[in-house]
Amino acid sequence: MLLEAFQYLITPAGRAARRFGHLAASISLWSRAERCRAAWGEHERKCHAAVAQAIEGLPRRRTVLVLGSGLMRDVDLDRLIASFDKVVLADLVHLWPLRLRVAGRGKVRLVTSDLAGANGVLAGTSAKLTDPLAEWRANSEIDLVISANLLSQLPLLPIEYAARHRLTRSKSLASDIVRNHLDGLRGFACRVCLLTDTEQIIRDRQGNVQERSDLLFGAVLPSPPLSWEWTIAPVGEVDGDSERVHRVAAYPDFLRATE
Repeated sequence: MLLEAFQYLITPAGRAARRFGHLAASISLWSRAERCRAAWGEHERKCHAAVAQAIEGLPRRRTVLVLGSGLMRDVDLDRLIASFDKVVLADLVHLWPLRLRVAGRGKVRLVTSDLAGANGVLAGTSAKLTDPLAEWRANSEIDLVISANLLSQLPLLPIEYAARHRLTRSKSLASDIVRNHLDGLRGFACRVCLLTDTEQIIRDRQGNVQERSDLLFGAVLPSPPLSWEWTIAPVGEVDGDSERVHRVAAYPDFLRATE
């Protein structure tokens, strides 16, 4: 708890990231990732393999853009640095463990971005979501975009904030955010690699399914070429009687999969 509090104090983060809970959520995720390192290992290895497949056959490797770079556990940073001229890591919060990893690595640039496009809606300064990927779609130097286990996470804090403050869009906001991100990805001319969890399954100690929930709020994706289960919360992490498992879909070439 003391280390988490220290991270909160020292991490550079804008007012919106603090107000809407992104900084606290990032620190909580970092802490869980450390506790669940063993349970998450296979998932992270499979994510690395999917990204490696996305890199294969690229005619040019100038710039790679990672959306939802987060802790950079599910994407192999060293491989990206070895493969591309420039590596752009985009997220709303960059914690110090990642900042220290990229320090002195001139190829890597950290970009702070509201990837949900929802800050204006939550603050009451805009009636609609922004298109946070528009600027990058206009950049012809980008040869690979990786949406890194971001899609299902984008709506969570916005809808929590909207519900808490009784905003009129709270019910539809989640599906709007998911659709906005998918539409943004489909607009790229380069290769897009999509990694996302799609469903949560809660099982008891005997393996019986207690609950299933759609993590994409109604969005339908094509059949994934790669998929697996990710034990995101082993027994004891959330409670002592059940585990939370996410179904993951990986698309090394998402645009081709949607044709």
